[in-house]
Amino acid sequence: MKKILFSIMALGVFISCQNELYRDNAEIYKSEQGSYVSENNAQVFVQDGESQDIRKIRLSLALKPEHDITVSVATGDATVLADYNKKNGTNYELLPKEMYEAANSVTFPAQTSTVVYPVSLKNVKFKPGTVYALPVSLVGGNAIQGQKVGMIIVEPLTVTKVIRFSGSGSEDGKMWPEVLKVKQWTMEMMIRRSAYNQNNRALGGTKGNSSPIDEIYTRFGDVVIDPDQLQMKTASSNLNVPKDKLSAKPNEWYMLSFVYDGVYNKIYVNGNLAYSAIHRENNEYSLTGFWLSGNNEYIREFRFYKVARTEKQIANSTWKMADYDDPNLLVYYPMNGKKLDRESGNTIVEDETKIWDWSKNQKHLNLPSGATFMNDTNGQPFVFPLKK
Repeated sequence: MKKILFSIMALGVFISCQNELYRDNAEIYKSEQGSYVSENNAQVFVQDGESQDIRKIRLSLALKPEHDITVSVATGDATVLADYNKKNGTNYELLPKEMYEAANSVTFPAQTSTVVYPVSLKNVKFKPGTVYALPVSLVGGNAIQGQKVGMIIVEPLTVTKVIRFSGSGSEDGKMWPEVLKVKQWTMEMMIRRSAYNQNNRALGGTKGNSSPIDEIYTRFGDVVIDPDQLQMKTASSNLNVPKDKLSAKPNEWYMLSFVYDGVYNKIYVNGNLAYSAIHRENNEYSLTGFWLSGNNEYIREFRFYKVARTEKQIANSTWKMADYDDPNLLVYYPMNGKKLDRESGNTIVEDETKIWDWSKNQKHLNLPSGATFMNDTNGQPFVFPLKK
């Protein structure tokens, strides 16, 4: 009998230990209520100057309360955001206080364990390249450690005209008469075409010396690939994106990024790596200017950096405008029919007479014959990011 009793007691202790491993929030706080952020991330897109109500952050209690419970909430803690940026490799800026309204507490009605924490965005103003973040933190002794912070990411919604080429391109091969040398580079452009049924339909590239080593020439189609395949000619090589990574479709937008990091040439499509190989190591590229092909039809956001942008930077900037004050930008053409007037304090004005360079170098291009800045076929501005 003693042996049986001892076995039963041991089994009880084992089960008790096992249960300790699987306790949820409600179990932990049976005798003491606990609060936590149950939906802790919200990504919203806002047009410059617009307002928007956010209802995506949810707060919860470990147990349904028998009576109303009020929980304290803090927003805009710069230390919390700094820790978040460090942990996630991001560089979000704190949303300015004047751009939002949020309560410093929230009340859970009796028998309600989850509520929405509302935040109202007010006249949000963006500088190109900026993404805001607003930390939402539960405060007080009942906040469950590790589950008391939420983050609202506020990104710009770009509503814009886009340039449409009509057979003629634009180039300036004498931007840097003494030749500009770069050890790394990133070239990006956003394009949309009505058809992919002809070979050697150029996109754009660089002007330089006569050496094919320095050539950066991008196009769709070649004698050895299909017209809907993307190719970059550089370092005396043809870099072909496999069709399972991109088979371009008519009337769809593509964000194309071409990178040289000193060793690898890489090609990204819509922020995703589609090609990577070694073709030329530790050699500078010699540049004198840039060109854009008239085959592009719709084109926007052509930019060229003198550094190799990282995979995360490329993904985070896809469909967005660039930071025009970035010191690594050699040229930046938003191609939206607007001019950045740096002489009058970076004022943005409507001006469709040129393809304006918003970088500090101010290397503007002539507007090609037949090119126009226009809305979509329904007469509405183009909106980026694209709706999924």
